[in-house]
Amino acid sequence: MDNLVVKRYAKALLSIKDISLEELMSELSAISEVIKSDKEIEEFLKAPIVNKETKLEVLLSALEGKVSKPVENLLKVMAQKDRLYLLPELTVELQKEIQALEKRYSGIVESNEEIDKELIKKLEKKLSLYSGAEVTLEFKPSDIDGIRVEVSDLGLELNFSKRRVKEALLENILKAL
Repeated sequence: MDNLVVKRYAKALLSIKDISLEELMSELSAISEVIKSDKEIEEFLKAPIVNKETKLEVLLSALEGKVSKPVENLLKVMAQKDRLYLLPELTVELQKEIQALEKRYSGIVESNEEIDKELIKKLEKKLSLYSGAEVTLEFKPSDIDGIRVEVSDLGLELNFSKRRVKEALLENILKAL
């Protein structure tokens, strides 16, 4: 249910004409980070014993002069339905929607060995051509013995495991004998 509500809020925000999506994302990301980083704030926004007007009043007083009118209006609408706790989820969903609109996606490259920046650029170029969208990749060290590339919003995942390649090679050699 919450996921559907979050999608509706995101679609509504994207339908507003005179709004800077970059500014909107920046403000919502900052608010969401504060909410996610402090359990007390998160619990306060979810607490059924705290009325929604109090939640809005506390949030707006903390943000006074720091957010644009569209974000302030969004907070008011979300407070009316007692859904301020959904702000972090809304931020993630809105980012996905903006990426889809702009055909820009980001993903990760994982490996237990350092990956050359030039290889990452080549992967970005190939994935961009394949998907018809701009793909940017970020390297993250992991314990994977090989390379794993994931662009989850596009549903792309590639795995190159050294162990699997070795097993396939051995199997082909055994078949040839």
